[in-house]
Amino acid sequence: MTMDTATIVTRQIAEQIRDIHPGPPLDAGWLDPRLGALLLLALLLVLLGAFAWLGHRIWLYWCWRQATGVPPAGDQRLWFVGLHERLRQEGLRRWPISRTLQGADWLAWLDSQGPTDFLRWQHQWDEWLYGGRSPSQSQCLAIHADYLRLGRQLLLGRCYLQGGAG
Repeated sequence: MTMDTATIVTRQIAEQIRDIHPGPPLDAGWLDPRLGALLLLALLLVLLGAFAWLGHRIWLYWCWRQATGVPPAGDQRLWFVGLHERLRQEGLRRWPISRTLQGADWLAWLDSQGPTDFLRWQHQWDEWLYGGRSPSQSQCLAIHADYLRLGRQLLLGRCYLQGGAG
């Protein structure tokens, strides 16, 4: 082969491949756009699920708060009986084992479920329920605070919304 023949062949090959261009650099677009869109969609679905779960838990806690409002200045005994019934219903619904517990054992068991101190009222609890006595406004407020702490523990876990273990 002479130089002219080699040049002609090279020129023919060059003409055949002149429309071929190199692809993008490998490091520029390493992720397929379709795969990126699927990953973004999956991330958005996970975030949406997390927001829905958190919203549901907050709604349940709101219902917990509304079930027994702040003790009125009037008839604290009626409010206390309603709170006791609410705690009993929740206890039976969540923990069937609590069905057999009464008095101080039940209050101690409630304290073990959350950061509460219902047991300190064990001496007055039965008198408020079955006797003619009523708790004072300050006692009702303290019991209500324990009730709310129990709800936060059960429905929200650790209460990050209020900045503590609350």
